[in-house]
Amino acid sequence: MNNLEEFIKSNREEFDNKQPREKLWDRIESDLDQSNGYGWIWKAAAVLLLAVCSFLIWERNQFQSIGSSAVAEFQMDPAFLETEIYYTNVISEQRMLVEQFDLNDPELKEAFRRDLASLDTMYQELKIEYVETSNQAVLQALIDNLQLRMELLNQQVLILEKIKNDYRNETYQIDQI
Repeated sequence: MNNLEEFIKSNREEFDNKQPREKLWDRIESDLDQSNGYGWIWKAAAVLLLAVCSFLIWERNQFQSIGSSAVAEFQMDPAFLETEIYYTNVISEQRMLVEQFDLNDPELKEAFRRDLASLDTMYQELKIEYVETSNQAVLQALIDNLQLRMELLNQQVLILEKIKNDYRNETYQIDQI
C-alpha cells in the first residue's frame, strides 16, 4: 500500500485537475431530484405507523379494562352471583315486555329509559365498590338495586297495560256510538 500512497501523493496534481464531463453532473443531479420525490412516502409511512401503534395501544388498554372487569366478577360472592343471574334474567324479560308496547308517547318511553339507565349506572358503581371493599352493606345495596330495577319494570308494565286497556275502552266506546 505504501507504493500506492506514494504514487497518489506524487501525482496528486494530475488527479485534481481532471473534471468530470458536464453531462455526468447533469445526470447525477437529475437522479438526486428523482430520489427526493419519494420523501413524502417515507413521511406518510411514518405517520401511518404512528397511527397504527397508537390504535394498538388504545385497543390493548380497552382489553385490559374489560379483563379487569372479568376478574372482578370472579371475586364476587358466589351466592350473590346466583342472585344476580336470577334478577338479571327477570329484568331482561321485563325490559323486553316494556319494549313490546307500542307507545305513542315518546316522553314516557324516554322517562322509563332514563330511570333504568340511572339504576344501571348506580349498580355498576356499587359493583366496583364491592370488589374494592367486600363490604356486606354494599352487597346488600347491589341486591336492593336489582330488586328496585325489577319493581320499576313491573310498575312500567302495569302502567303500559293500563294505558293499553284505557285506549281499548275508549275505542270500544267510540265504536258503540
